[in-house]
Amino acid sequence: MGIHQFDMHDPGHASALPGPLARHDTLDTASVDEFRHQASSLLSEHRIRRIDAVDTAPFRGRVRAASLGDLQLVYLEQGIGIDVDILEHLDYYDLMLAVEGTNQITCNDARTHVGPAHAALLSPRMRARMQMDASYRQMHLRIEQHALDRRLERLIGRSAPGPVIFDLSVDLTTPQLSTWMSSLQVVIRDLDAESGLTAHPLAAASVQDMLLTGLLLAQPHTYSAVLHDHDQPRLARRALARAVEYYEQHLTESVTIGDVAQHVGVSVRSLQRAFQEDLGTSPSRYLESLRLARVREDLLAANGPDTGSVTDIAYRWGFVHLSRFAAAYRRRYGETPSATRLRAITH
Repeated sequence: MGIHQFDMHDPGHASALPGPLARHDTLDTASVDEFRHQASSLLSEHRIRRIDAVDTAPFRGRVRAASLGDLQLVYLEQGIGIDVDILEHLDYYDLMLAVEGTNQITCNDARTHVGPAHAALLSPRMRARMQMDASYRQMHLRIEQHALDRRLERLIGRSAPGPVIFDLSVDLTTPQLSTWMSSLQVVIRDLDAESGLTAHPLAAASVQDMLLTGLLLAQPHTYSAVLHDHDQPRLARRALARAVEYYEQHLTESVTIGDVAQHVGVSVRSLQRAFQEDLGTSPSRYLESLRLARVREDLLAANGPDTGSVTDIAYRWGFVHLSRFAAAYRRRYGETPSATRLRAITH
């Protein structure tokens, strides 16, 4: 549900100014250039044009802004229908919410709208074009990329190789996002209170973590599967036994970790984490250790029937790069495969 469906006044002050962030007025102007300059300084450089060139309605630009740690809430209204082009790729996250009216957004090849039940979330490296109707009043939640990266890394316990890229369209009617929006409303009302809790740095830090965690859990993005797998570590560990069994049954075949993950029904990342946490090694190293053990058994049984050469034995157990096999065997057993074979023959 949209922001305008909540009471945005300070409940303790009957004379509070209407609308969100009323205590944080930054600019009230009839100048398009002044409005654009102020909004660009808070968000990103952009160009503004009237949608209707013959429209004579006066421009009335208002800007309000309040900070909360690495988050910033920016309220904008303009009083006329406008086209807006973002002129540079973002280096932050921009959640766009409608306080009133609608906004049609085109981003790359994707299109969505912002209204009572939907928001839009731009991620770093994106640009967009927007068409806002005359009644559109907007709230932006600006999130610094480093803050979201840090929050994700703390949730999954490791670094991420690239930025989080969210789905552009945000359905505010889902249960999780509806709850998240209610929390954001509380924060906005607190920012409008004269002695709000978020004025305290410790409270602000906790609120920031809560909002970022909630958004990462509620809105789909490129790390959603990793994040939700991390919420179920025991599930991955239960799959570990099945993965070990699969490896043991396919030692002579070409097996990838993707094959094993698909077989046991978990992501590759989740399987890697389970091996590391429970066995102290990676899946590939574990498979190598099983194969080396089988090779050593065959080498020590060198007098048996159909044993074959060292090369034959290595190939039999899935080693296709003989130099890598020999190095791995020596690291594991402190001698070359040929030395093992010779010792078995002479004894």
